[in-house]
Amino acid sequence: MALDGAFLSKLLEEISQTALDARVDRIFQPGREEIIFVLRWKGGSGKLLLSANADSARIQFTQASFENPKTPPMFCMFLRKHLGSARLVEIRQISMDRIVHLGFETLNELGDLVRITLAVEIMGRHSNIIVVDQNGRIMESIKHVDEEMSAVRQVLPGMQYHLPPMQDKLSLVGATPDEMIARMDKGRDVELSKVLMDTVMGISPIVARELAHYVNRGEHTQYSQLGQGERDRLRFGLGQLAKAVTGEGAPTLVLDLSGKPKDFSFIEIHQYGRAMMTRGCDGYCALLDTFYSERDLVDRMRQRSNDMLRLLINATDRITRKVATQKEELMQSTQRE
Repeated sequence: MALDGAFLSKLLEEISQTALDARVDRIFQPGREEIIFVLRWKGGSGKLLLSANADSARIQFTQASFENPKTPPMFCMFLRKHLGSARLVEIRQISMDRIVHLGFETLNELGDLVRITLAVEIMGRHSNIIVVDQNGRIMESIKHVDEEMSAVRQVLPGMQYHLPPMQDKLSLVGATPDEMIARMDKGRDVELSKVLMDTVMGISPIVARELAHYVNRGEHTQYSQLGQGERDRLRFGLGQLAKAVTGEGAPTLVLDLSGKPKDFSFIEIHQYGRAMMTRGCDGYCALLDTFYSERDLVDRMRQRSNDMLRLLINATDRITRKVATQKEELMQSTQRE
């Protein structure tokens, strides 16, 4: 997944510049695993999209239009009850992991000021959006996870909220390049990009391949085969990655030769040569809008076509049964006066 911890940190930095201290105006749930908060602040407003979809889990401001169901789903109604008119006071990333905690201040049914946290976990098929009260208990979630679904971590109303199990990796911005290389020396002796994925928290495969491309100058090399020059470039490259996270970065979109978005990153991408095209974007939210708009449109069209096909099949079966029944009645009526 290209939306790694480093990209997420840059994304949240952009969102925080406008969303902090904003008020929740409206809440919608256009899809089964998507929530939209319409936020208002002094001088403007925006749509904050939260997605727990396995293929497109993310958090971003979006300019896209969504068709909302006529009847709001239960999770949407729950959010409207507890977070309607709430104020967003905190946006916090957990370490360099793909977990975001949105802190809201709102009034409960007794008129007391309470704090409710929305935990957005961007973890592929394990992605979730969880509502947690000020005592750390789960109030509701967009996906319920019971013991049959996971023996490691359950997500059900009334249970205490716990973070997902942390991976044994070093943070890209919390550890020094020397510490990361020392950990790599003790790891698997495989291709460099895989060693980076095993060791460094906060980077996606495209970033690991880009760093390996820089270190090996385009060659696929086992980690143990790195010479001193390659190790020096690796040390320098890790430092530059950390600077890109804490600095400005470069939101980059990767497209195939037909212009279709294929990947994205918070740094410039050079590994594909002439096989792909790259394009810089004005911001991280704008980049995600461009990347996902086409794919989400295709997914929605596929879902609607499947629903329509299912409707036609059911109607055909029903009509076929009716015709068969009527033919049988017609045959029986031939022997009557």
